[in-house]
Amino acid sequence: MSAARAIDAALLNMAARDQRTPCQGRYAWQWTSEYYAWRAAATTLCAGCSLLDLCAQYGDELKASFGVWAGTDRTPTNRKGKAA
Repeated sequence: MSAARAIDAALLNMAARDQRTPCQGRYAWQWTSEYYAWRAAATTLCAGCSLLDLCAQYGDELKASFGVWAGTDRTPTNRKGKAA
């Protein structure tokens, strides 16, 4: 398992246990996918979420540098180029 995948899995595990994250549903992996298209779809799912502010704060607390947090894809540009 690559380091990025290990971090993604750990982040998803943390998010699944925290009530501040809106992406705890069936497709939670989409928010931290290595594929830009999946993350782009996740950003649109954030629209209108009642937990948007809390999600942004949580992402800041975690110093999240990848994945979608509060409708913003924090993934560095070199990872965004991957196709679905």
